[in-house]
Amino acid sequence: MQKLAPTATALILAAALLAPPVGAQGTPSITILSPKDRTTVAGSQLVIQTTVKNFALDPVAIGTAPKAGEGHWHLYVDGKLAGLSADGVISIPNDAYPTLTAGSHVIKVDLHNNNHTSVEGAKGDQITVRVAKTLSAMAMGGHPGVKFLWPTDGATVPAHTIVRVSVTGLKLDPVAVGTAPKAGEGHWHLYVDGKLAGLSASSVADATLTPGSHVLKVSLHNNDHTPVAGASSSEITVHVK
Repeated sequence: MQKLAPTATALILAAALLAPPVGAQGTPSITILSPKDRTTVAGSQLVIQTTVKNFALDPVAIGTAPKAGEGHWHLYVDGKLAGLSADGVISIPNDAYPTLTAGSHVIKVDLHNNNHTSVEGAKGDQITVRVAKTLSAMAMGGHPGVKFLWPTDGATVPAHTIVRVSVTGLKLDPVAVGTAPKAGEGHWHLYVDGKLAGLSASSVADATLTPGSHVLKVSLHNNDHTPVAGASSSEITVHVK
């Protein structure tokens, strides 16, 4: 049997000590994909689109006890909480941050555990954008309900689709998600083919769809995820090539 030289043996041992354990993940991180840093934003909304690595986003666990490796993310504008999400997008202005003034703003995102504490060692992201004109959220009274603005029924959509909705008769409160129900406040759920695909306290959510036809549904929910009694929901069919 051939013996290894002492140097080779030492190198093999060092490599084994430096190798990550089987199944170990990298550092949890969140990165802002859009808008880009130092850009000017126009239009009626600012939609923050992100990507998350080495961390599981769990909408129904928001507000529960922390569990390693899962949670959600928070959005801050100039240091003030402007929303949270367990998918890839948040829109501003919203009920948590109703007015985004014209001028420069610092947008920051970071990962949080189920109980809203920061994820230790996780990497966040930050950009600066210029808003062309002041954007304000309009309070929508009336009967509680949610309906699709985009996509429309029968539309052909990309595999990664950002859903936009209009909500009436309910205050969308991100920090109350997972707490006891309170009349007049809550959030909405996005379902794909009957399965929960996202949760939002703004006007957008996203989903990744496989080729073919899919049924999308949105519905209003109380802080504790129970359905809002008597609220109207919306359902459409979309197609992915």
